Amino acid sequence: MISPVQAWVARRTGLKERLTAETLKKWQMEKVKETIEYARGNCRYYAERLQGVDTARLEWVHDMQDIPFTRPEDVVCNPESFLCVPQREVSRIVTLSTSGSSGRPKRIFFTGQDLEKTADFFACGMSTMTQSGEKTLVLMSGATQYSIGDLLQKALSRIGAEAHIHGNVKDVQRAIDAAKGFDCLVGVPAEVIHMARTDGNLRPKSVLLSADYVPESIIKDLVDRWKCRVFTHYGMTETGFGGGVQCRAGLGYHLRDADLLFEIVDPESGRQAVPGQYGEVVITTLAREAMPLIRYRTGDMARMLTGACFCGGILPRLDKVMGRYANTISLKGGEGLSIHKLDEVMFAVPGIRNYGAKLIVSDRADVLSLTVEAVQDLDSSRLSSYIKTNLACSVDIRISRAQVSPFTGAAKRHICLERR
Repeated sequence: MISPVQAWVARRTGLKERLTAETLKKWQMEKVKETIEYARGNCRYYAERLQGVDTARLEWVHDMQDIPFTRPEDVVCNPESFLCVPQREVSRIVTLSTSGSSGRPKRIFFTGQDLEKTADFFACGMSTMTQSGEKTLVLMSGATQYSIGDLLQKALSRIGAEAHIHGNVKDVQRAIDAAKGFDCLVGVPAEVIHMARTDGNLRPKSVLLSADYVPESIIKDLVDRWKCRVFTHYGMTETGFGGGVQCRAGLGYHLRDADLLFEIVDPESGRQAVPGQYGEVVITTLAREAMPLIRYRTGDMARMLTGACFCGGILPRLDKVMGRYANTISLKGGEGLSIHKLDEVMFAVPGIRNYGAKLIVSDRADVLSLTVEAVQDLDSSRLSSYIKTNLACSVDIRISRAQVSPFTGAAKRHICLERR
């Protein structure tokens, strides 16, 4: 079955039966021009930043090469300078913690109309994995209006599905008990696999993993334990939460092309990558009211897939996101270590429910200290050898046993860094 996202794009763009990869890009470029004019005329940041951009010369995606990037630190330093509407028209402000710019938070603004578009995309995306009459449990935040849980609940009601918001997994047994009888579960990878490795008897028809990097080892184990289909979603607060979702073929993300333009650029030169080449994901919002973002560098590593999807979809897709450039720690041997690489290795061990990681860097050696929670006794020596071999790096491994909460809330999983 062709991904419902393609029909959604055809409807939202008005291209309908004329939708092709070529007609979509032309439509998107017209929207980019409108976005530039809107942002330049309504917010201080882009009024200065895009002063010399001639929108009449923009005809194709490669023409955007001369438009300057927007960087996360620009948003951190002065988020209000991006606002295009009065504060009274802002329906939600999301505050995100950051590691740069002295740890100042990043603030993203949305109007009700901006979030309505997200709910519309969520309804389309969720129809890939659930249908009218089925029940979905949302294991993500949902206590406030326009939260992820609230938007998913609104979206699912539009396709006749029932949604209950449980919230993030703080108590694994309570989450397992709550999930019994549900057809679809939506949650964060580390939290959901903790549930599956605690109780393999749940039988949801489908699981959607989102809000963090999704290791292939987690997907495989969920399928083996719960006998379900596993889907993944790509998005971030800056994309309006929704960005792209897998179809049943599971090969790449069918993108929210009616609201977002995606580029892949070389992280060093900033030049656009050729199709199939890995680079940094860059987004431009289309028709965002409160806070448009133009050529925003996400820091995520991925590539674009062209050609038809096995589901029959004809539009380009985003391949699996391979983590973030900024989250890779350089080791003494010249290798790089990231939580995404470590997740792939650690969650491939069936007995591990969860783990925490700290990299201790000193003049003598780099030591990776791992605190592991497991469903059974594990041989620490064998586990250390396995980890070191599969990480293919010279770091020393230390392992201890303890209960490790899977709860991450709004934060991404990361490796703690300690310098001695």
